[in-house]
Amino acid sequence: VIGVGSLGNIASAAPLAWLIEAVGWRAALWGLAGVTLLVAAAIWRFVQDPPPVVHDSGRRGSVMDILRIPGLWLILPLTLANYTAAAGIRGLWAGPYLTQLHGADAALIGRVTLVMGLAMVAGNFLYGPADRIFGTMKRAVLAGNAALAVTLAALWLWPAGGLWQSTALLAAMGLFGASFPAIMAHGRAFLPPHLVGRGVTLLNMFSIIGVAGFQFGSRVVYETASARGTPEQAFSALFLFFLVPVIVGLAFYVLSRDSAGTR
Repeated sequence: VIGVGSLGNIASAAPLAWLIEAVGWRAALWGLAGVTLLVAAAIWRFVQDPPPVVHDSGRRGSVMDILRIPGLWLILPLTLANYTAAAGIRGLWAGPYLTQLHGADAALIGRVTLVMGLAMVAGNFLYGPADRIFGTMKRAVLAGNAALAVTLAALWLWPAGGLWQSTALLAAMGLFGASFPAIMAHGRAFLPPHLVGRGVTLLNMFSIIGVAGFQFGSRVVYETASARGTPEQAFSALFLFFLVPVIVGLAFYVLSRDSAGTR
């Protein structure tokens, strides 16, 4: 489901740039708002809630019950960090990065972000069967996020390494940074049936908070680094800013308990 939903990443790249050039950004955004309202109306009309699951005691559970599950605590830091780089760079910084360090125009930015968006979609689909290759979902997540850390480290060390290199690294960031569904599957395995809804919502909330928080924080990092150095140094600091939480998240995640439910 997340893989299909992420197809919107493709539409928001070159196709959106073409639409804006054709009708203007205001009309394009009004059109997107209309499509969003239609989708929301269709969900309200056709999607049915499953019957509620109640614990044997008669309680439905609470967030505090979820936070008492030890297996989740070592997963939450990577849940917070794993999507911050892909979402933050593609949504906020890819355009300025390609413009300032590679002289890209709007059309080229659209093509590069389209490649990154395709990689993000592919990553959502590839993480699913990856557990059969690595044996468990935990190993697949560890391998993918370790590769994400290497990708961010390369961008930190060589932010102006050439357009093709930067495009490949941005695509790799999108591919390896799409581990959110796999982490959700790992976390869900620790949840009893009556807490699945609230538990998955909590994991999703951590991911969204991470994306939003680091996008706001990245502006401060970039402006501070820009005031003290060159654009290359500013973007190097930006990539380091996104790298550190992934490393911290991995340090916790490697200690997490695997679960038979993720195999």
